[in-house]
Amino acid sequence: MKETRFIAQNKEKWLESETLLTSPVKDPEKLSNLFTQVVDDLSFSRTYYKNRSVRVYLNKIAREYFSIIYNLRKEKKNHFKLFWLDELPQIILYCKKQLLISFIVFVLASCIGVFSSYKDPQFATTILGESYVAMTKENIEKGDPMAVYKKGHQVDMFLGITLNNLMVAFRTYVFGIFLAIGSLAILLYNGIMVGCFQFFFIERGLLAESALTIWLHGTLEISSIILAGGAGLTLGSGLVFPGTYSRLQSFQISAMRSLKLMLGISPIFVLAAIIESFLTRYTEVPDAVRLILILLSALLIIGYFVIYPWRKSKRGFEIPLIEVRLPPTLREAIYYDRIKNNAEILKDAFLFYTRNANKLLSWILVITLAMTTADFVLEGQITFGLYIDQWWQNIVADMFYALKTPSSIFILINTLGTSLILYRILMIADAESKKAKPKLVWTTLIKTILITSLIYTAIYLGEWGILFLFLSYGMFLLYTFSQLTEQSNLLDAFAQTWTLIRTNFGQVMGLQLILMLMSFSFLLVLSAPLIYMYTTILQWNFAETDVWSRGIVHFIELFIKTFAFNLIIPILAASVVYLYFSLKETDSAESLKKAIAMVGSKFSKTSKR
Repeated sequence: MKETRFIAQNKEKWLESETLLTSPVKDPEKLSNLFTQVVDDLSFSRTYYKNRSVRVYLNKIAREYFSIIYNLRKEKKNHFKLFWLDELPQIILYCKKQLLISFIVFVLASCIGVFSSYKDPQFATTILGESYVAMTKENIEKGDPMAVYKKGHQVDMFLGITLNNLMVAFRTYVFGIFLAIGSLAILLYNGIMVGCFQFFFIERGLLAESALTIWLHGTLEISSIILAGGAGLTLGSGLVFPGTYSRLQSFQISAMRSLKLMLGISPIFVLAAIIESFLTRYTEVPDAVRLILILLSALLIIGYFVIYPWRKSKRGFEIPLIEVRLPPTLREAIYYDRIKNNAEILKDAFLFYTRNANKLLSWILVITLAMTTADFVLEGQITFGLYIDQWWQNIVADMFYALKTPSSIFILINTLGTSLILYRILMIADAESKKAKPKLVWTTLIKTILITSLIYTAIYLGEWGILFLFLSYGMFLLYTFSQLTEQSNLLDAFAQTWTLIRTNFGQVMGLQLILMLMSFSFLLVLSAPLIYMYTTILQWNFAETDVWSRGIVHFIELFIKTFAFNLIIPILAASVVYLYFSLKETDSAESLKKAIAMVGSKFSKTSKR
């Protein structure tokens, strides 16, 4: 082939390659395809035009592509650092209006609390509770108004305060799904309570002492609630103001932004809990030291969430914020041979759930009904071997009701129910990846049941088992799918799973955290209407003294809690399925090898011509 003809045939492709090199946002798929083609053309030019300028030109493009791919791999390793220094500040800028509204609402609500307490001496009792007000008055009379922060062991306080703060924050966040009105209502309530609480000490001449004690941890805690309110308003704004997107696309964008913002806020709650548990109790510390800590806390919040994003935007961000939209159609293809980030994995998981809803929901409904009936019958006929007695464990067990394992018989019931749901989801996903029909394999079902039983047995061990589950359930699901799709024994599947996790530990833990927050948020949204319905509407229609009526209400409560948990299993399982294929491609590069082989085959055919 003459050089002029070779150039004429490929110049448009090369121009596209140059355009992509200068583009600020680079599509990884297009980058990979063009790089492969440029390398193919470079190999051809080295054979037939090794002393011509076209070879030098293609060699320059190939070098630039290689440099970009190397930098992208380097950036992927520093993804944790980039999230805090680049991605989260961009999200904060996107959410600045919602964050400002949240701040204004909270400040106005605090002023309402102060004004109402000033006008009505009984207002504090109404908001704070009669027992709390009486206890605080008693502490003031004893000369130790801040004694409430000195009760209890530091570690116990830390765990309790951390969970309580997270509950308040996530309630503020997830209630934004109700067109942002829920977040505004919770901000109003918390703001009024803070204003009322502070004025309670002001009118008793304890402004300085109360402020230095309360705001030692309150600076971070209250700031986090305001930020969570901004995240909730961001979540709701996607439904209220879709803009040029469809409402579904707009909601997914706002949901991903707000969820990442909540991930950025979570460490602040932990830091606030550490201060409240271990430092606030020492009221004899010099006032200057406490004031400095308060100012440092305020500087941390203002510096990172206000000043740093603004200054970073002036200098320019390293990587533009790339967000994946959920398509409004079910026809979009799901690829199993590509390396994906967690946002793309979640998008595919939701798409899988939508496509297979008719296959999954009826199956989940029947199994949930069977699990609920068994739990309801056995609750009154067996002596439980283990009750979860810690209050924070009760909150988790109440929301994730299907994980509650008070005795070994419950482990069996929950293991069978969850295994059947999980196996059907993984079987459908495996069949889709192989373009085949789902096929029941009894040996893999039994292995799925065995792996699931390990999860429930871990919960049965108590608080450390629950902690272990939250740190490793994604790995258990990855292990379950590995043995199913590879049709391997449990030892080989474990070895392969460990290899995938070890080399991509950051992505695995990141996706696991996102899934945990999503499921927690979903069940938290559900719990409020459930409690309201249970305590109000149903009790209006049934007498509390009737055993049969209380039984009906209790059965409905069990069913809804179990059904809610089972509804999130497809998202958890499907996300892990697509994570598995992404990790496998990262580890083995099978599709890349096939593409290179095809390029080589194409080059051979061209050479023969």
